Amino acid sequence: MKNHGKIRGRCYCAVIQFELTPPTKIFSHCHCESCRRSHGSAFVSWTSVNEKQFLITAGKELVKSYESSPDIFWQFCTHCGSSIFQTTRHAPGTVYITAAALLDPLDRQPDSHVSFEEKVPWLEIHDTLPKYAEKSSSLVT
Repeated sequence: MKNHGKIRGRCYCAVIQFELTPPTKIFSHCHCESCRRSHGSAFVSWTSVNEKQFLITAGKELVKSYESSPDIFWQFCTHCGSSIFQTTRHAPGTVYITAAALLDPLDRQPDSHVSFEEKVPWLEIHDTLPKYAEKSSSLVT
């Protein structure tokens, strides 16, 4: 699973392309309502890197930002609508990237579930990853 080279990614229509340079900081599954609604899924898997490790290589002019709540900014493609990365004032200098937008393997396996208390009731999760409340270090189960 170790990937020492660049990890490439793109939006759905491939107009926006980017790359990140390992090592990544996290690889978590987020169950919060904002992630679920913005992606139309039961949860969203995220990785993150320092902003110096993230580079948009094509389509930068098509990236738009939406402030979903105070201090949280979703970046998306204005052509296809893909929500591909996020920044927050709570973690300055960090870029969170949706793992599903990546073309290459990550340098790590998933390490946790966050905002687990907001999990959809119809999804059963039986893995052994730690399950945290909100984006904190408080374990739910």
